[in-house]
Amino acid sequence: MRSRRIILVAGVATARAVVTLVLTLAFWAAAPAALGWMPTTVMTASMSPAIEAGDIVVSRPVPREALLPGRVVLATDPDRGDRLRLHRVAQISAEGELVTKGDANPAADSTPLHPDAVLGVGVLRVPVIGLPIVWVRTGQVAPLAVVAAGFALCLALALRRGVDDGPDEPSPPSEGAPPTRRAVRARPTRARLFPRGLGFAVALATAAVAVSTPAAASFSKESAASGTVTAGRVTGPSALGCYNDGGAVVTWAYEGWEPRSFDLLVDGRVAIADIPPWFRAARVPDDGSYSLFRTDRVTVRTNVGEQWSTGSDEGVAVGGVLFGFGRPFCR
Repeated sequence: MRSRRIILVAGVATARAVVTLVLTLAFWAAAPAALGWMPTTVMTASMSPAIEAGDIVVSRPVPREALLPGRVVLATDPDRGDRLRLHRVAQISAEGELVTKGDANPAADSTPLHPDAVLGVGVLRVPVIGLPIVWVRTGQVAPLAVVAAGFALCLALALRRGVDDGPDEPSPPSEGAPPTRRAVRARPTRARLFPRGLGFAVALATAAVAVSTPAAASFSKESAASGTVTAGRVTGPSALGCYNDGGAVVTWAYEGWEPRSFDLLVDGRVAIADIPPWFRAARVPDDGSYSLFRTDRVTVRTNVGEQWSTGSDEGVAVGGVLFGFGRPFCR
């Protein structure tokens, strides 16, 4: 009986710690909006490793003279007016425009930013709290369901009145004085304050984080970098596919000039270089970095000669699985 009591107390305490951590992250992600600052959910990994997809970055307005190289700025994307761009200022052009670049991108953004398009400078990063928003917008049901079920379980335990939450025995009344109703009811009323307050805080934090604005700055295409040629002359791989064989294996087709080699890229970064030109499949490297809670995009690049290359327009999604120990699997 005593061991069950210890397990119950430990379970309730752990669940409350998890819920408190989530609420704290949600608070820091949403509270700055009261100051006029803008919380933004990062939708891609173009700023990795400094900022990952699912992080929430809070930006605040700054004067134009504060827009200096090295600052992470949030701006209306000039290439797509319905999106926001969250990238680092690489340099300032002679015309006073901001040349931006994602830390994970191989080249600067094709269109510079006018200072008037900047909404703010990133001042606070709250990690992972925006992942459910990313999953909802990208249709990733599995990780969303797993995390939602886990949090619901923690919330149910946290709201439970554990064995330590029960009312203490009321103090014995002084001799000759009957116990008052106020004294008998005071302790149970206080015991109910935590579950009610916690439930209200969860609802408030969920609503606050849900209204954060998504920033969907995409990776730069490889064909935009110096040393590449147009796809009209060098054809990128096509018909990319993926199957699981102890891990993710990516396949592709190719029709064009005889290539020197192929490269396999994960989120714009070369994972395998100089794949032989007769290969039409490659295993995604198992480096232990893949996560159940993140989707990585795999593309293939054609190399013709020493300088000419172009990447595939399409990609395949890979990610980790539960108990997969960081191995990549097709999504």
